[in-house]
Amino acid sequence: MTDLLEAVDALTKEKRTKVFQDDGTVAIVVHDPLLRQLKDAVTSAIGSGGGGGTATGSVLNDEALYRASIINAAIQSWCRMRGVTVSRDMVVDLRRWHSAFLSSSAEPDFYIDQMRGWARTIRDLLDPPERVPLEPPCPMCGARTWPDTEGREVLFPLLVTYRNEGESVVDERALCRACQFVWDGQMELRKLRWDIGIQEEA
Repeated sequence: MTDLLEAVDALTKEKRTKVFQDDGTVAIVVHDPLLRQLKDAVTSAIGSGGGGGTATGSVLNDEALYRASIINAAIQSWCRMRGVTVSRDMVVDLRRWHSAFLSSSAEPDFYIDQMRGWARTIRDLLDPPERVPLEPPCPMCGARTWPDTEGREVLFPLLVTYRNEGESVVDERALCRACQFVWDGQMELRKLRWDIGIQEEA
């Protein structure tokens, strides 16, 4: 159940990161749990005029509210299936659900995948990753174009996303926007580069 706990922790525990200052010192920055950051994005956007104020605030508010509603509804449903009292605090509810789930014989894979997807969605919403399109066709489906939201055929369906955390690159992922195939993690991205003939720098 280690993977399950890690998936729960990623959504419900604070994260501490080191930030190097100009004077050479290191500061520790504490980030709220991802589920709390999502809730704060909803309320802060509303407070700053989202949903009727600035365009940027409205977009953030609408997307954050939509995602928070879906995730909250799912967590509450999981809790009710395990007889867990719902508190309306997603962090509290998810951790209570986890404790109840451990006493069951159910397989955790579905829940792990769901929570990992939520974590990625929240990070992408609040702190969009770097995005790099690749020119070669998709090695899985052969597509050289993909349909955008308006139905237009756009070049370069392969899209690599990643984040820079200090001197490290994390959350590396590639997606074919034509067939929706995903390469997740450094090893799979290396295979993708090999398959499309992009050699890594020495």
